[in-house]
Amino acid sequence: NEYMNTSFQDFVNQYRVEEFINRLKNDQNNHLTLLGIATDVGFNSKSSFNAIFKRNKGLTPTQYKKTLS
Repeated sequence: NEYMNTSFQDFVNQYRVEEFINRLKNDQNNHLTLLGIATDVGFNSKSSFNAIFKRNKGLTPTQYKKTLS
């Protein structure tokens, strides 16, 4: 906590967001919804995923996906 200046939960969620982005960019996951990918990487609810994603990236998951096209 002191070294990273973050809570353990926030630390884990940063990795989850990055893994979500990696999977979103992978064409093999085109058949999955954003929520499907989010649950695969460890998020338990749509609302917490959206809030955490926006806090980490400054965009909603849908807005972020549009920047990839």
